[in-house]
Amino acid sequence: MNIGIVGGGAIGLLFAFYLSERHSITVYTNRSEQAEVIKDKGVRMIRGETTLLRKMKAKPATDGISDEDLLIITVKQYHLPSILPALYHFKGNLLFVQNGMSHIDQVKLLPAKEIIFGVVEHGALIHNQNTVEHSGIGVTKLASLKNPGRDLLADDIPFFSFQIEPDYYNMLLKKLVVNAVINPLTALLRVENGYLVKHDQFYNAFLLLFNEIAEVLELSDREGMQRHVEDICRTTSKNRSSMLKDIEKGRQTEIDAILGFVLSQAKEKSKNAKIAAMLYMLIKGKEQQGEESL
Repeated sequence: MNIGIVGGGAIGLLFAFYLSERHSITVYTNRSEQAEVIKDKGVRMIRGETTLLRKMKAKPATDGISDEDLLIITVKQYHLPSILPALYHFKGNLLFVQNGMSHIDQVKLLPAKEIIFGVVEHGALIHNQNTVEHSGIGVTKLASLKNPGRDLLADDIPFFSFQIEPDYYNMLLKKLVVNAVINPLTALLRVENGYLVKHDQFYNAFLLLFNEIAEVLELSDREGMQRHVEDICRTTSKNRSSMLKDIEKGRQTEIDAILGFVLSQAKEKSKNAKIAAMLYMLIKGKEQQGEESL
């Protein structure tokens, strides 16, 4: 297949590197400088003691999207509005791998042949414009909006597997709950994920937030979901959440896509979400503080 990757961040470069083993890849970048570097030098992937390099095409997204068989949108959710106008003319298959759930309504009316949502469970760190570190091997879960069970990416690529899910909404909801609990708490407390279940007072805050989110989202298996979020905290105990990294670097976070969705659901259902609202305001304040320090 001809596959386009929109976004030259850590996840975009990770997808580009691994999928280039079986497909023709074009990386669409925000900056022309990055596109030139990738065209000239390829994409370098670091995994443990292994470093590999693969050549591929790249060009600025402003030059337009070619007729790809599959276009994978890896930009942050807050960058989607700048990408969407080009997608109203795209007739191929689309895969969105953003965090949160606010983008569902934004993309489901696009005229694409197939719209797929993805949940990426790999760890990835970008080193420079063409180098990505595969810091944690996981799986990418996929679910189609229109055709449940459709297996568009059936490749058996070592270290980069795909898993088909039957229900896109529940798949995204499960990831949303994890992000909505872990990300704002770790970002504000400035701690690694494991601290949320290791320290009594942090864990009490974890439970208050989780129970409020579970009530707002009307989770059917609250105990099972709580165990799932706690397990994620333990298995990624040394990880620093993406929101914590964004706050530390003075960058915009994905709080609108994550807790913003929870708050919109609370308003729609007339449910209480005071804890989520407070955390949302604190994160937005941290974003503003970071902007002012730049």
